[in-house]
Amino acid sequence: MKKITFIFTVALAMLALGNTTAKAQVQGEMGAGVNFVIGTGDDYTNYGLGVKYQWTFIDNMRLEPSFTYFFKKDMISSWDLTANVHYMFDVVPMLQAYPIVGVGMTNYHRDYDILGLQEKQDNTKFAFNFGAGMELMFSPNIGMSLEYKFRVMEDWNRSHIALGMVYKF
Repeated sequence: MKKITFIFTVALAMLALGNTTAKAQVQGEMGAGVNFVIGTGDDYTNYGLGVKYQWTFIDNMRLEPSFTYFFKKDMISSWDLTANVHYMFDVVPMLQAYPIVGVGMTNYHRDYDILGLQEKQDNTKFAFNFGAGMELMFSPNIGMSLEYKFRVMEDWNRSHIALGMVYKF
């Protein structure tokens, strides 16, 4: 009798856990969120805030366009416009991991003020992204993400570490 009770309890627990898995990999699901991003590379680190939109276009695959503004540091400010694809893997209930592959555009704006002479310089570059991320859902609609992306650009490569929040609708 104890064995049957144990098997029944385990089966109920598995069903309960199965019903709490994140639904982020269902085709047609959408979400929006914000990111805090640390950008670093070539002995230069700056911080940014971004917005993102997520759309699961087929089961387990989602498209995530995003925009990040990096605050001015050492006379340089920048922004990133990116479109990434994620392939979602269930790790445990409510936690998913995903590789990141994408393309984007980065703009760097530099303001010089040397001996009273002011000069401005803008530089826009095409970029490739690759990396990995994790998403932890606190509820069916609210989650938190942690991502690492490496951006490959002409003459300047950068790492981005992002901590974000997302609302699924």
